[in-house]
Amino acid sequence: MKKLSCLVITVLLATATLAGCGWHLRGSGQVDNISSVHISAEQRYSDFYTALSRALKANQITVARNATEAEYSIVILSHRSDRRTASVSVSARVSEYQLTEEVTVMILAADGKPLLSRTTLTSERVFDFDENDVQSKEDEANLLRREMREDLIRQVLSRLDSVANRPATPVAPAEQNAAAN
Repeated sequence: MKKLSCLVITVLLATATLAGCGWHLRGSGQVDNISSVHISAEQRYSDFYTALSRALKANQITVARNATEAEYSIVILSHRSDRRTASVSVSARVSEYQLTEEVTVMILAADGKPLLSRTTLTSERVFDFDENDVQSKEDEANLLRREMREDLIRQVLSRLDSVANRPATPVAPAEQNAAAN
């Protein structure tokens, strides 16, 4: 009984410590103080576009159909997936592949003013390849690509959150006086 109560107290203290320091799970990717976002992309039905839209909705953010209806706009300028040989075996066969997912985005305010200039975000993974088990290795590559896409979405949401919660730039006293006159 004494061990159980010590364990319960330890768990409660650990939980209180983690909650008090602001720690949260990596996958939470919360965005605060944003009500609506418009996503602009050439490939509106791509996996990345769909996953980004889903992540915004999970944060209770309305995905607007038009940029004029949205508080912010995320402009997806390009999205690229790549796979290249990372290493070869002694018998000159591929033993590892490097996967790369890259997205270039901009974030605009409702008035069209750029809040985040053209930024390229990248996620890379290396995985072992076995030519005797091609199907399962392709499944693994697809799983890695999905994880990489989620990582890129977390990066986009993080940048959206930072520009949305950026403190307003103070107006210099000389500008305040000029505006008052």
